[in-house]
Amino acid sequence: MLRVRSAVMALLVPVALLAAHVACPAADEPAPVAPGKFIPTYAVAYGGSEGWLPAEQAAHFDLLDVGSSPSFATILQSEYGNTWQTLKHHNPHIVITIYQNGPSLFDTDEFRQPGADWTWIKANHGIGSADPWIAIGAQHGGYLQGTPYPNEMLMNIRNANWRQWWVEQTWARSWGGDNPPGLGANAIFSDNTMLTMPWGGGWHTEGKPAEPDVPSCYYRDGGYDIGLFKPCERDLLALAIPWLKERGVTMVLNFAGMSDRPERWLELDALNPAPFAAMEEGAFASPWGRTPGSFSFSSEEEWRNLVDTMAKLRNVRALMNIHGPVSSAAPGIERMAGSDASGNRAWDVLWYAMTSFLQGLDTERHNAYMNFTIWNYGKYFWFDEWDPKYLDLGHARGPYQMVPVGDAHVYLREFDDGWAAANPTAANAAKVAVPGGAQARVLNHYTFKHPDDQPLVSTFDLPAHRGVILLKPGRQIGNQDNQ
Repeated sequence: MLRVRSAVMALLVPVALLAAHVACPAADEPAPVAPGKFIPTYAVAYGGSEGWLPAEQAAHFDLLDVGSSPSFATILQSEYGNTWQTLKHHNPHIVITIYQNGPSLFDTDEFRQPGADWTWIKANHGIGSADPWIAIGAQHGGYLQGTPYPNEMLMNIRNANWRQWWVEQTWARSWGGDNPPGLGANAIFSDNTMLTMPWGGGWHTEGKPAEPDVPSCYYRDGGYDIGLFKPCERDLLALAIPWLKERGVTMVLNFAGMSDRPERWLELDALNPAPFAAMEEGAFASPWGRTPGSFSFSSEEEWRNLVDTMAKLRNVRALMNIHGPVSSAAPGIERMAGSDASGNRAWDVLWYAMTSFLQGLDTERHNAYMNFTIWNYGKYFWFDEWDPKYLDLGHARGPYQMVPVGDAHVYLREFDDGWAAANPTAANAAKVAVPGGAQARVLNHYTFKHPDDQPLVSTFDLPAHRGVILLKPGRQIGNQDNQ
């Protein structure tokens, strides 16, 4: 996950002292999405104070994933309390989750890792220790450092004492002691927690990038054995979720893999207890593609995995994260008018992502939240598309329908007020029929606030990787007729 260095030293609270702080005021249990919401939304706020919206605007979101720096608790403080309490005043339903690297890793950045520094971990639980917590290289016998992120060291999650220490210290850092910085926040966001070892083969001996190695604790017979990892992370979740819940805190995971390993999401959803939510960091469009500087769109098969898996979730809420690059120097939200290196305008990608998201959204249970950013994780903005007074189609009337149009497939899902239409294929679709031989007004970012100016049509065009709303005659695009 992309991460931004925080600026305040972590709280160091010994495990033995935690019992004295269990009664410390913590967060309330996460509440349902605020009444009247159509599209549940979240934002990632890891940057400095200049990347934060005013409290009234930030509270429009249903969930905020915030950085690990305790200083964030003071950015929006007010007469109502710290940042999190102020946001709760404006929106009692908002879920606030604080970043923490997951238990399979130790973050040597002293500002992000709870409990102790890397030197202490090696001295007390390293090579030769009676209670080793660190993964050791099978070939070179050293500690394993991440190639993608050199600040990450691989841990031995098979050690039950390490799992217990991680849970307790993670809670202590944000909620332990007097006036803790997490007061008012709901959850821990556990990065790289996905029932499989992070970064695959991306490990080398600490300080020696030319010495690639693999962890002896997770390898057997010359290959990675997920059976040596997954049960231990499941044990971690079985410990952490109820332990944190007793203290008013829940868990949110950065899980990933929904587009190519959907069965892992269903496995996660079946856990009892299950985490509150999990992030799919590259949903529908992401910056990780073959064309530098461009959005990378999921293939149609991957797109269907995303939508179908979303729709099947019953316990875990999916945080669908859509992000990518735009070449524009425009300030603030004006940057959305810019395009990526392939000519995709940010507003068009937002509408493609939004109409894709609506194909799998449970409008009754709110099984997912949507995020869209072209500012990485340093800034976030609220879009009018997410305000139900501007866009609210009412309740879904069934699952999506796929319509072949030449080489393209257009997916349409009916709601009370109209249809969400998305084209996840690489082919343009021309003269797509409005369902049921009906007529509708075709809306996008540039027209949705003035629907009556758009003509009623019986067919419409939908280019590759684009999405539109089809508004039924006599219906309102906002929530005026959805009370």
